[in-house]
Amino acid sequence: MKESIEVEVKIPIENRKSVEEALHRVGAQRMNSETQVDVYFDHPARSFQETDEALRLRSRHPEAEGNAKDTAITSPYEMTYKGPKLESRSKSRVELSVHISNIDNARSILESLGFKFVATISKRRVFYTVDSITVSVDDVEDVGLFLELERVVASKRDMKPALDMIFDLIGRLGLDSNNSIRTSYLELFLQG
Repeated sequence: MKESIEVEVKIPIENRKSVEEALHRVGAQRMNSETQVDVYFDHPARSFQETDEALRLRSRHPEAEGNAKDTAITSPYEMTYKGPKLESRSKSRVELSVHISNIDNARSILESLGFKFVATISKRRVFYTVDSITVSVDDVEDVGLFLELERVVASKRDMKPALDMIFDLIGRLGLDSNNSIRTSYLELFLQG
């Protein structure tokens, strides 16, 4: 199985406009925006909260935009498994996703196998790309406003260079990387 590691850093932000202006200053290209609805499940025989894993079904709803570069959605639905975090400075972890055509049937399969519904998280995301880093400004319902920076790499040895690039971009945006958090939106939602 080919490994896919999502190297991700998340920072709470106060002001969307100032972050978007900083992204523009560093040459970020606005891609698209969409609403994402994530439904999370827990394993029937172990606690994903304890093992630091996640299983979600996501539906994606693109927003029509005039000036943004369009990025086609292969499928509006996907199932994703996220493994435990791999290092202490970020949310980097193995991530495996598959596109699905029927989210209701996928949910029924999971529930029939004993997976338990945990929560639904909705967010509006505006995507940018800069220096091969995907950046999103996330407005997460009942959680807050965040900047997420990520790069997908093929192996653990590629994580450090990707993290260095992300932390460099955070500095160029005028943000403090010490404000980054490793807590997922699901964890923040459940704490609230």
